[in-house]
Amino acid sequence: MATEEDKKHKIDTWAKLFKATTWEEIKMITSTNPSMNSTAEKIFATNSDFMIAERRRIREDNIIHERRMKEALAEKDKKIEEQAKELEEIDKKLEEQAKELEEKAELIARLQRQLEEKGIKD
Repeated sequence: MATEEDKKHKIDTWAKLFKATTWEEIKMITSTNPSMNSTAEKIFATNSDFMIAERRRIREDNIIHERRMKEALAEKDKKIEEQAKELEEIDKKLEEQAKELEEKAELIARLQRQLEEKGIKD
């Protein structure tokens, strides 16, 4: 779509350079023009810096996410420990109540025997 004047001023070549999607494609376009090669290297360096910064940002996000997950897990572990202690206390109370019930059942059985003995003797 470039006009003859565009081609004369190498605008079409510059357009190809900026549309290139691979480093190999950029090397082919700039191989005959040193100033384009310099520009291509600057574009590559800028993009590399951006990609490195993006990777660093992603890594930092992952570290923050991991830290939050560890904190959440620690909080859940703490809650589980507290609930386990509560359950132990409930178990102890239930054992005490079961023992009391057993003692009361024995008392009732003993009193019934005594009543039966009195009823027989009377």
